[in-house]
Amino acid sequence: MKNFKTYTFSVLLTLAILNSACGPDNNSGCNNLNVIQNTYTGDIFVNSGGQDPSADFEGNNDSGIYSFEWCNPKGRASLDFDITTTVGGSVNIVLRDHEGIVVLNKTRPSGGEDSFSGVSDKGMRGTWTVEVTLMNVNGDGSWSMHPGD
Repeated sequence: MKNFKTYTFSVLLTLAILNSACGPDNNSGCNNLNVIQNTYTGDIFVNSGGQDPSADFEGNNDSGIYSFEWCNPKGRASLDFDITTTVGGSVNIVLRDHEGIVVLNKTRPSGGEDSFSGVSDKGMRGTWTVEVTLMNVNGDGSWSMHPGD
């Protein structure tokens, strides 16, 4: 009976360790900032990575998509972005959570409200997808993100 209890305890301990190592709280399996797509014809300057990625962009009437993976250990994201460009330019940022559900979709055009600061809807923590669509950028801008509650 003692061997059975020892065996059961060992199995339960192993399962607990494996669950904590592979669960959604552990982002060690993330490919943080792994670029998925980059068709933007202008310049993207990644300033920082990790949990708080940020970048600047410049363009001379350039368009395209820049998307990447982001390890978000929390269920929300705080996002700031802006664009300074001539009339007709815009930036759109879409955040998808670990399950691929859109938790934020914001566009800022030139000439109007050209900056955004806010928090995404609640999503599943883990590897998120960030898709930045830049259209007719004749100027510059930036974005930054942080895990949020």
